[in-house]
Amino acid sequence: MRKLPLVVPGPIPVPHVLLLILLAGAVSVTVPSNPLLAAALAVLTAGLGVVLTLRRQLPRLALGLLGVCLLGYALLGRGFAYVGVPPLYIGEITLVICLAATLLATRWTALLRSPLVLLVLAYMLVGAAATVPYIGRYGLDALRDAALWYYAVFAVLVAALLLHHGRTPESEPGVLMAARRYSRVVPLLLIWLPVAVVLDQVAYGILPPFPGSSVSLLDVKGGDVAVHLAVVASLFVLGLAPKLFPRLVGQGREWLWWVLWLSAAAIPVFRVRAGLLAIVAALLLIVLFRPGSRWGKPFAVVSLTVFLFFASGISLTFGSSRYTISADTLLLNLQSITGSTGNEARDGSRRWRLLWWNDIAEYTLQGPYFWTGKGYGVNLANADGYQVYEDESLRSPHSAHYNILARSGVPGLVAWTALQLTFVMSLLLAYVRARARGQDLWARLNLWVLAAWVAFMINASFDVFLEGPQGGIWFWALFGYGIALLETQRRAARAEMRPVPDATPTGSSS
Repeated sequence: MRKLPLVVPGPIPVPHVLLLILLAGAVSVTVPSNPLLAAALAVLTAGLGVVLTLRRQLPRLALGLLGVCLLGYALLGRGFAYVGVPPLYIGEITLVICLAATLLATRWTALLRSPLVLLVLAYMLVGAAATVPYIGRYGLDALRDAALWYYAVFAVLVAALLLHHGRTPESEPGVLMAARRYSRVVPLLLIWLPVAVVLDQVAYGILPPFPGSSVSLLDVKGGDVAVHLAVVASLFVLGLAPKLFPRLVGQGREWLWWVLWLSAAAIPVFRVRAGLLAIVAALLLIVLFRPGSRWGKPFAVVSLTVFLFFASGISLTFGSSRYTISADTLLLNLQSITGSTGNEARDGSRRWRLLWWNDIAEYTLQGPYFWTGKGYGVNLANADGYQVYEDESLRSPHSAHYNILARSGVPGLVAWTALQLTFVMSLLLAYVRARARGQDLWARLNLWVLAAWVAFMINASFDVFLEGPQGGIWFWALFGYGIALLETQRRAARAEMRPVPDATPTGSSS
């Protein structure tokens, strides 16, 4: 067994010790007047002490916590977002720890040379300009809506932490480490997601909430599940699974994973337009760039399943008639993507979105909110007259693009578009270069990230997805992974081009 190296924490600098003493004194003074504030200061003091003591291990701890956080969002959906104590939930706690690890233990400033990182910061700056003036009026609502832009900091943090992991020549690149760890949790995703989708429909309102919240601990949406399934399917179709985790597909197990995949995809594919589009678009992208990929098993499983539904007339209903899986619902879902279906529920939802998006375009592109938008904090559904819930819980249009346009105007949309187009073009160029150099693994990873980005972007175009942590943190973590992947390839190419010093001793004759 390989022994792990013993890492001894370094000494804490004197200024940091004085800060801890000052905080401890503040705790003791505050106890008689405000015990709750004293408890908060005590937690802050203890946390700061741990951070300063273990600062060399912080990047590893931060990546581990981020992995747990992402897995929780994938398995439990919005329910996992309420783990924590208001207003500090698991997403915000993870953000703070990743930020501390990046600032204290990585060379994050080197990333400022990346055009993508600069565009991320520009997008965040425009978002902040549309948020700060409204904090006094809307309070926490402004900060909650601002998650659409401030979660983007995860992209910079993830990139810095992954590059820090592979900083030495003998260590595995951080992007490969992360891909391997993701591959290892794929079986858990494929086993649990079919169960989660059924439980969410059958036992909705019965499952208990996380203590202190009103949201069920399991709250998964069909579109969100479809995005994760698109990422998993791309991993298999690109042949990355055998390279990253060979035991995943050994001894005929890949057939089992595809059957479980289809079981989880049934509701999104048969009922959710955005989910169906996300999966299809991600896989079509792979067909376009790698037509010779591993299509045999998924094609056989999907073809057989669809044939059985059409030939036998099988119809499965979960929870209510809204979640019926049959050949008719599949045809209805396909038809609703392009036009009218005659089904009032589906056509009404589509018409409601289009009307709202048209209004947003009018009061920004052609109206008084061209430069500023309406700001982060205002309930757009109420302000624009499209609220559909009695508790007024709907706050944003079902499209991240129109949400950005409505809240930060044309400058926000331009910053967002420039960022996403640069990301896509950078991945495509890296893919072409990797193929030309014969670097097949890098080429497949570039295409995998691009396919995942397509799935996330399509779901975000038709649902409130990036606005919440279960979608937003996942998306920006993927974005940061892509930045780290591009930077790793750039550094490797630069190292290959570096001239090798002449080894001939000075003064010797040839």
